[in-house]
Amino acid sequence: MDALTPAPEVRHFPVARCVPCGRDVLTHVVLDAAGREDRCCVHCDAALDPEEIRWVGVPALNDLGYAMEGENEGGCGREGCGQGRCGNR
Repeated sequence: MDALTPAPEVRHFPVARCVPCGRDVLTHVVLDAAGREDRCCVHCDAALDPEEIRWVGVPALNDLGYAMEGENEGGCGREGCGQGRCGNR
């Protein structure tokens, strides 16, 4: 499996060291001019070294300062908020 291929488990996320941000960050995919996938920092969009990408689970995300909310958590607190039925948009 290369760095751009999703990890086999659903709840793993790609992270890498971002030099401009000075920390390990989540990554997102961008396509270059030839249509090849590259990964960038979710905070500053800096290009990341594909050799540095690693796939981590939720506990490691917490250690990096990210938080995962449950499927029914979040929103404004009204019934249905965060589930696509919130009237406070």
